[in-house]
Amino acid sequence: MKKFFFKAVSFDADGTLLGTFADTEKGFENFFLEAARSRGKTFTISQLSPILFRLQNIVREKRKEGYRPYVSESSTRSYWIWFYTEVFQEMGLLNPDQMAEEFFERYQTGEFTGLYPDVLPCLEKLKSFSIPMILISNFSPVLRLFLEKFMLTGFFKETFISGIEGVEKSDIKLFERGIRALDLPPSQILHVGDNYEEDYLAAQQAGFQAVLLDRENHYPDSDLLKISSLSELNLEQVFK
Repeated sequence: MKKFFFKAVSFDADGTLLGTFADTEKGFENFFLEAARSRGKTFTISQLSPILFRLQNIVREKRKEGYRPYVSESSTRSYWIWFYTEVFQEMGLLNPDQMAEEFFERYQTGEFTGLYPDVLPCLEKLKSFSIPMILISNFSPVLRLFLEKFMLTGFFKETFISGIEGVEKSDIKLFERGIRALDLPPSQILHVGDNYEEDYLAAQQAGFQAVLLDRENHYPDSDLLKISSLSELNLEQVFK
């Protein structure tokens, strides 16, 4: 693993620090399987995957045309209600629109969200080295409640949440706000996130060092600089 030399760290949130059913593999998929079970229907990941793949491709194409779902609370809500409804409908569940409303509201309470087990050890280690940390995340404003729930707020000098800032990654403006908050050259900041375009590439374009957190090995044959766990940052070696 490459050694990093940085004076501050920027973290993504969803998929990096916290996630849906974070204590299980395929947590995002399990969210929909759990919803189906609540309606007495058994579904498998192999049945679900083509549905998610199709919808995610639609979103990717819309993003190319300028669609940005995470720039406000209302835009995020509209996006996920649409996404949930489409998935539940293709799963053959009754009243998919009502289900979408129900599960979105339940998600907002943090019912399905958890911390990955490698998060607190990593943040505590960075804090012990007096390394300033910030958060740069595409998320609705509810992320502030999640950070408080999991007692993460105190780790971060600043948090930049797209639904509050009104601008999303991959726009480097969000990274530039982080640079100003840290008052450091971007080359001395390491960004850690799980999204190739929004975290890895965008951070590099903003001048940051970047490492891709690939928890589920989505990029098995890639030459990207990546880790599968935050424990792989080898912080003891960095700060010897």
